[in-house]
Amino acid sequence: MNKLSKLFALLFLSLFIVVSCSDDEETPIQPTPTPEESSVRVIHASYDAPAVDIWVDGAVAISNLSYGESSGYAVLPSGTRNIKVSPTGASSPIVIDVDLTIDANSEYTVLATDQLSNITPIVAVDQRAINTSKAKIRFIHASPDAPAVDIKVEDGMGAALFGNVSFQDVKDYIEVDAGTYNLAVTPAGSTQEVVILGNVPLTSGLVYTVLARGTLDASDSVPFEVRTFVDNEAGNAFVDLMAATTNVKVVHASPDAPAVDLLVNDAIAGSGLAFPNNTGYLNITAGTKNVKVNVAGTSTTVINADVLFNAYNNYSVYAVDAAANIAPLVIEDDLTVPASGKAHVRFIHLSPDAPAVDITLTDGTIIFGNNSFKDFTAFTPLDAGSYDLQVRVAGTSTVALELGTITVTEGNIYTVFAKGFLNGTGDQALGAEIIVNNQLL
Repeated sequence: MNKLSKLFALLFLSLFIVVSCSDDEETPIQPTPTPEESSVRVIHASYDAPAVDIWVDGAVAISNLSYGESSGYAVLPSGTRNIKVSPTGASSPIVIDVDLTIDANSEYTVLATDQLSNITPIVAVDQRAINTSKAKIRFIHASPDAPAVDIKVEDGMGAALFGNVSFQDVKDYIEVDAGTYNLAVTPAGSTQEVVILGNVPLTSGLVYTVLARGTLDASDSVPFEVRTFVDNEAGNAFVDLMAATTNVKVVHASPDAPAVDLLVNDAIAGSGLAFPNNTGYLNITAGTKNVKVNVAGTSTTVINADVLFNAYNNYSVYAVDAAANIAPLVIEDDLTVPASGKAHVRFIHLSPDAPAVDITLTDGTIIFGNNSFKDFTAFTPLDAGSYDLQVRVAGTSTVALELGTITVTEGNIYTVFAKGFLNGTGDQALGAEIIVNNQLL
């Protein structure tokens, strides 16, 4: 090679090196892109399954998740992920093995549902964006033996928030005003409450998943329950919703009827109740209840009625009239505390054959006027003290019964009811019974 050739060769090599270096500076080597991510949580809702481990793509991602718990949200790469579920601490048996496609920048809840022998995952897409002036709530049905249900406000007659929700259904979020609600669970299309959930607080800016879980089978150890998960933040906080209760008192006011047993939804609630006694207030779950009155110690039913008992109220159920015509009389009891120096008194006419009556002072002043059989008054404020009372045939001065001196004490709440037959004798004689309602709670 001559010198010129060598020179061109050197120049070309130098140019190649310069150009190569310039290209390296303008186009550096790029790192491998990070996959887009999503958030996923798991809720264990298989009522007879043990605590479990959750495997993602062959590695344990969540361990020792017990029935009813949420794992909280974990960040996973988007794409198709293999999800397996096994008993805690063991790699087998695998009770769930499913490929889950996770969209980028999305959020999911995976629920393990049904009994262990038929355990099944369901996937819910979570919409956790908040509305600062509303609460967001959705409902998921995970109770395998419960029918399709409606979720209503207040009681079975209320407006439906979620309708016709079947097992493994996931209802979309709805927005509601913040506040404290009573929520009734009824079979779909029915007004008969399975349960009324009392004092459910829903807060502005929070997002809730309401989960029905467990079973209706009384023979297993896992009752039907409703648990509310807070979807905000970690997503594992929860509160169990409690069945609302009410107070019910039963009064035997049928003069010639034998002692009776009381059944509520076919469970014994009181036994051997004789005229004119009462059970005191029984605390029962609110809702529509089947109330039966049987002749004591027998299966002979003399009253069979479905009665709606609203949440957190007080009621008296009177078995009234002669035995041949015995029937229930249901009265709501307003047990508002009387004002200072006052007592509250009401009157109920429960003498089947007595005419309409007035309750008066001995000077004829009417306190409760013109009450016929099964009529009842509101609780009326009276000054605490002693009163000489008479029962008069309504609109006349004819005294049917001297009640004598009755003392009412400040702060007490009284029911006075006429009992017996007009011409009855012995235990069935015309008389009056006094109940101090607020002392029976």
